[in-house]
Amino acid sequence: MKKIVAFVGSPRRKGNTSELVNEVINGSKKEGAEIKIYYLNDMNIKGCQGCLYCRENGVCCIKDDMVEVYADIKDADVVVIGSPVYIYQVSGQVKLLLDRFFPLTDKNHRPRFGDKKLVMLYTQAAPFNIFFRRYFRYLEKALKPMGLKKHLRLIATKCFEKDSVSENKKLKEKAFEIGRSLA
Repeated sequence: MKKIVAFVGSPRRKGNTSELVNEVINGSKKEGAEIKIYYLNDMNIKGCQGCLYCRENGVCCIKDDMVEVYADIKDADVVVIGSPVYIYQVSGQVKLLLDRFFPLTDKNHRPRFGDKKLVMLYTQAAPFNIFFRRYFRYLEKALKPMGLKKHLRLIATKCFEKDSVSENKKLKEKAFEIGRSLA
């Protein structure tokens, strides 16, 4: 059975990003995957202190909600990260998570927990999925040394209203099928 850990990086629990992540998760559940989902806005995650404690010890010195996240990523086959696009980037909630991914690499910049499939889900108001492609590629490349290798990227465009994804049947079906394929 595949293990999937998912992160919702939007402050809205029932907004577009959450809807998109949930469709992927529902597809995976239908195929029997084991799921763990985190709502980053509800978590206690401190910023990285740049102390390099994790390089020598294999764990972060900060004891916050990331302790559980590291354990779940270690056991996962797939990591799903969903984020709205704010000012050409992922949300602050996702950025904070990514900064704390530093312990996923060892002191030689190799993945500490092996390779995981990475699925990136983005929601944006911009009408075309090419608008932030360069940034998305950059971000996904930065996660590769941590063992998070881009498997799929899905971009929801024209998310002008908080229910834009829920009203887009074709997008929801695509997200659901992605979830099924992960399991």
